[in-house]
Amino acid sequence: MNHGTIIFVPTNGSGLGHLTRSLALARRMKKLDKKLEIIFLSTSPAMHLIMREGFLGYYHPAKSAFLQNITIAQWNELLGKQLSTILRIHRPNMLVFDGAFPYDGILSSFDEDDSLKKIWIRRTQNKIGPDEQTRNHYNMFDKIVVPGEAGSALRKGNDEIHYCEPVIYLDRSELLSREAVRNEWRVKQDEKLVYIQLGAGNINDIHPVISMLLKVLKRRREIRIVLGESIIGKRLGFHNKNAMILRDYPNSIYFNAFDLAISASGYNTFHELMYFGVPTIFVPNENTGRDDQVERAINASKAGAGICLKNPDYDDFAQAMEIGLDPSINQRMRKAAMQLISRNGADDIAQLLLYYL
Repeated sequence: MNHGTIIFVPTNGSGLGHLTRSLALARRMKKLDKKLEIIFLSTSPAMHLIMREGFLGYYHPAKSAFLQNITIAQWNELLGKQLSTILRIHRPNMLVFDGAFPYDGILSSFDEDDSLKKIWIRRTQNKIGPDEQTRNHYNMFDKIVVPGEAGSALRKGNDEIHYCEPVIYLDRSELLSREAVRNEWRVKQDEKLVYIQLGAGNINDIHPVISMLLKVLKRRREIRIVLGESIIGKRLGFHNKNAMILRDYPNSIYFNAFDLAISASGYNTFHELMYFGVPTIFVPNENTGRDDQVERAINASKAGAGICLKNPDYDDFAQAMEIGLDPSINQRMRKAAMQLISRNGADDIAQLLLYYL
């Protein structure tokens, strides 16, 4: 086993996707090589998640956190100086960047050490758009690793690009049992647990949809509602005697307990729900950049693993709830969801990175 030092550099704006993916890899690499030193530099405000896993974390605030008079060039200069200092102090063998596009501040630091192996984790972007500039940066990295989409055929890689299954933070064995969660939350045997997670609310206003959902669910006395909040998002402010707020990380540790989920179809949450077999009504957010949540939700629907609702009204939700909670349909959806992802891509990438270290 080749011990060494690795630095993860995940970017994050409105969510936790890049950080979650990096943590999924780091915790598996540490399990495989306990003497491996792992450090982080991230723009995510959720630095406590890095510390909780036992890793050293450096924080560089996102551009949006600074005063308006700072320019992109100045922000990149600060990032480059911070990363260069970290590289000189820790002298890592490998840098793993996870983001849609490498910042100039990161690229400028590559000259600090010619022996530094540079890996770019860049998940599939499923909206068509200009990509020439991005591809021009590929040659600045030693390897491009591309986690794919559930249900899509795995592409064949080469010396430069490695394709793999989606990366999931937890293993199935790490989830709490259905009985343990329901006992802790005092859920009765005849009650149905419905999980609602429509995103952090940083991109689109999710309040009207949640309000509508709560009215629909109120019609069914056997339903208990669990409303998921992002740990980096604003509190949603809903108060309902039949609903509990779940503001934890990762929420997926409770997924065995849910009978049905109602969720946006962002990359990480979508693949967690499918990998852990949660029948889901997907309400895709269409106000995203290169991430096509609609296509992802439709693919789950075609596979029989979910129901896709675009701009749903009250009746749409009511009908989807009847379908999703039907015992026989619910069981088929659960089975179909788990078949969409053959294995956790985190295991594949962790072994690949240790091989190149």
